[in-house]
Amino acid sequence: MHQLEFDRFHDYSRGDESITLPVDLRSGSNHVPVMASVDTGAAFCLFGAEVAEALGLDLLSGVRKRFRTANSGFEAYGHEVEIAALGVVTHSTVYFFADPTIEKNVLGRIGWLDRVCLGLVHHDNKIYLAPYDQV
Repeated sequence: MHQLEFDRFHDYSRGDESITLPVDLRSGSNHVPVMASVDTGAAFCLFGAEVAEALGLDLLSGVRKRFRTANSGFEAYGHEVEIAALGVVTHSTVYFFADPTIEKNVLGRIGWLDRVCLGLVHHDNKIYLAPYDQV
């Protein structure tokens, strides 16, 4: 039998279509609280352009990346930020949508899921979280 221990948890809403967490993004002295979806199908962390602006980042000075989906594509720009979720702090390059009309915030595999230990009990709408190196 395998056993994991978590000291942080979050109840997420049954009414929301996605599994969301409160997240605080930080760049320098600026920080922005947002709700972000945990998305195991997303390769990278993606946030709205308005989040980059609120962090004081020059969006277009980031690393440009073209993303492809099943039926379309989009551009985003990568910047190094700190991600704090339920007290677990990581540093990562996250991408901000070039299109300001996209208002989705996503925690993906590269840059977040690869840095935490995540437990999910969807029946109870609970997320359990710990730093990867503490489990």
